[in-house]
Amino acid sequence: MKDDPPSGAGPSRPHSGILGCIVNVRPYKPEDTATLARLFTETVHSVNATDYSREQLAAWAPDPPDMEHWRRRFSERIAFVAEHDSEIVGFATLEPDGHLDYIYAHRRFQRQGVASALFQRIEQEAISRGVARIFAEASTTARPFFEHVGFRMIASQRIKHRGISFINFRMEKFVS
Repeated sequence: MKDDPPSGAGPSRPHSGILGCIVNVRPYKPEDTATLARLFTETVHSVNATDYSREQLAAWAPDPPDMEHWRRRFSERIAFVAEHDSEIVGFATLEPDGHLDYIYAHRRFQRQGVASALFQRIEQEAISRGVARIFAEASTTARPFFEHVGFRMIASQRIKHRGISFINFRMEKFVS
C-alpha cells in the first residue's frame, strides 16, 4: 500500500477553526517538503520547549532539517497539508496501518483549529481505507490534544531517539 496515492486528491476542504481561522486541508505535494520540514523544526523548538530539554529538542528536530529524510518520510505516508490564506500552517501523516506519525500546527497557529482540521481529514482517510484504529505516540505537549479528539492513553513509555531518552504516550482511537 505504500505506493498507493492518497485518496481525496481532489479539491481542498475548508474548515473553520476554534478562533475563526479558516483552514483548507489538501493532499501533500513534493514541493511542500522544505516548508513542512522547517515548520516541524520551528514548532518543536518553540511549542515543545516547556516540556522538553534543549538536548531532547535537538535530537527530536535537528536544525537544519535533513531534507532527504523528509522526502522519504512523506513519500512513504499519506500526507495532508493545512493552509490559511495560502500559507502552510500544518501537516499530518498517516501510515496505511493506522499509525498517525505526524500532526503539527505552525507555532503561530496553535489552538486555532489547525490540528483539529487535519485530524478530521486523517480520520476520514482512515475510515475510507477501512482502518478501524488510529494510533500514535504523543508527546507530553500533544497529549491533551489527542485526548480532546477522542484518543485514549494505552501507556507511557521511555524511548530513545538519536541516543537521547524521551517520555511519550502510546495512544489510540477506534474509528468507524
